[in-house]
Amino acid sequence: MLKINLLPEGARKTTLSPLEQLHRTPLVWLVAAAMVFFAVSLSIPVTLAHRRLQALNAKIQVLTPKKAEVDQIQKLLQQLRAQEAAFHGLKRGQGLWSKRLNILSDVTPDGVWFTELTLDPAKGLVIQGSVIGEGGSEMVRVGRLVQSLQENSDFASAVGDIQIESIKRIQEEDTEIVQFTLTGALAAAPTP
Repeated sequence: MLKINLLPEGARKTTLSPLEQLHRTPLVWLVAAAMVFFAVSLSIPVTLAHRRLQALNAKIQVLTPKKAEVDQIQKLLQQLRAQEAAFHGLKRGQGLWSKRLNILSDVTPDGVWFTELTLDPAKGLVIQGSVIGEGGSEMVRVGRLVQSLQENSDFASAVGDIQIESIKRIQEEDTEIVQFTLTGALAAAPTP
């Protein structure tokens, strides 16, 4: 765009365009100052929140091992409560359990002996025992024991679904021994 000014030079006014004059007005300086103040006012809460987050993360790092200990104690407490409930059930049916253990003794085939009887909250009754290896007849004896326990109604009413969990052969000097583990889920607390 071409401008022609025919006035003499002394009478001419040098006028700047509004855009050229804008940086000289106080309003521009106020707007710029307000923008800077707004940016600073936004950064302060962000910085404070970041510092608080760092402090909370540090606390979490300190508390993590303690939480693991509490979780372990709670798990142990749950196991103890399950054992307590099982023992209360045994106590209520105390006479019946002595009868059931007698049945276990009566149906045990010759050459089979027990090394451990335990109550496990997850597996129920766990019976561990051994048999002297005699060319395959030891497996028949363990199978006969499981079948006899399953068929006995007094024993099966408290311990259901008796299964062979594991069998392992070991050699001790000249004798082969077969170690076995039987499991059976405990039924609801028996009524005396």
